[in-house]
Amino acid sequence: MFKNTRGIVLFILLFFSLSSMAGAGENCFSVLAGNGATRDGAVYFAHNEDDPPPQIVNFIKVPHLSHKPGEVVTLKNGGTVPQVPETAAYIWLQMPGEEFADSYMNEYGVAISSNQCQSRVKQAKLTDGGIGYWLRRLMAERAHTAREAVEIGGKLVEEFGYHSSGRTYSIADTKEAWLFSVVRGRLWVAERVPDNQVAVIANCYTIGEIKLSDNADYLGTPAIISYAVKRGWYKPDRDGAFNFREIYNAPKSKYSIRNLARWWRGVVKLSGKDWSLRKPLPFSFVPARKLGIPDLTAILRDHYEGCQFETPADFNHGNPHGNFVKRICSDTTQYGFVAQLRPELPVSMGAILWIAPRRPCIQPFVPVYCGILAFPHGFARKPFDGAIASQFTPDSSRYVATEKLAYWSFFEQAMRIDADYGNKIEAVRLRRDEVETTLMRAVPGFEKKVLKLLKRNQKKARTALTRFSAIGLKELWKLNR
Repeated sequence: MFKNTRGIVLFILLFFSLSSMAGAGENCFSVLAGNGATRDGAVYFAHNEDDPPPQIVNFIKVPHLSHKPGEVVTLKNGGTVPQVPETAAYIWLQMPGEEFADSYMNEYGVAISSNQCQSRVKQAKLTDGGIGYWLRRLMAERAHTAREAVEIGGKLVEEFGYHSSGRTYSIADTKEAWLFSVVRGRLWVAERVPDNQVAVIANCYTIGEIKLSDNADYLGTPAIISYAVKRGWYKPDRDGAFNFREIYNAPKSKYSIRNLARWWRGVVKLSGKDWSLRKPLPFSFVPARKLGIPDLTAILRDHYEGCQFETPADFNHGNPHGNFVKRICSDTTQYGFVAQLRPELPVSMGAILWIAPRRPCIQPFVPVYCGILAFPHGFARKPFDGAIASQFTPDSSRYVATEKLAYWSFFEQAMRIDADYGNKIEAVRLRRDEVETTLMRAVPGFEKKVLKLLKRNQKKARTALTRFSAIGLKELWKLNR
């Protein structure tokens, strides 16, 4: 492995050009489950991050930081935001060079990622170039709860304006889960997922009717309605209740089978009902049964098995990933995770990010505790401060495969299996499930010991969480060497 580095890089670039032609990168997928919809009473947030190659993923732990009076955060397009006295520690899944691909879990158990949603707003007035990349980062650094993250994000959107077409941020903590949808300009709305329900989102807005007055389950700017009235998109006397997704989704996003099929598949699999693609899909619903980690890892690994969109077994060496009707687990999936957010435990141990570091159907989901001190050596190219400083600094060397960086091992494995998927996947599944099951069975006993240690010595407990999290990550890397 890695002997033909130039060949690998050229392959990535070729793959990038082909994927871009097919519209790759608009294929993220998320599931949010309230604490009454899960077996253990945790809030769950499952996500596949999809982006067009070439990419790398760095796994980084940023510490809790103190800042001097007068410091500012400089946004990507030049605007500035006053820095707060202290910023939270957080786990950071970084994709350098990308503006809308990173995911976070901070020390308070607030997890954040996003799905691109094309809006029908073409132009808007922005302040200092608007905000994009820093929106989720500032939420992760400053929010103590998911609701506070939405409020922070909403104020930033109203102050600077969102410079991209649109997006929905999935935000969850140990008590609540929210979908926070932003539209080009200063428009935003958010809806809380009911505790006993599940919400699924692909790449179109899913929030429907909104009730911003005296309803704690909705947040947003009143301008979301007045703007639509001004543009003639919404007339209360004609249209009745205001429906955000019907009014603001770009038609190509709203009706694209690439989006609808994945949203539909998630709803069908988790609800146990046969929903029609010809009828509006729900923002949220009661699942067929209370959910656990295996239910969510299974949906992140889904390729439409057993339904009309399934790929024939003899097509393309049995590889189900590269198709026009995008799979939930697809050729552009860069990583997947399930955030398990348990309220009854200290957050450092109660919040776990189960990570599949490349292709969910190939690699096991391994547990990474919120309270880790660091990721193992080799899981990032640079330390956290260097990674922050170089997020948008051109650096072509980051795409050069090296055995010193764990990501390339996961990348190479996925490419190797895809080339002969039908013949290789069964053995891969057996090994994947063995690792995953072993770690899941080890968690309860380990946590029982660490819970006692947390009461006596926080530092030793966090060291134990760091070491345990490293076991699964190192095992993944070891399997590919």
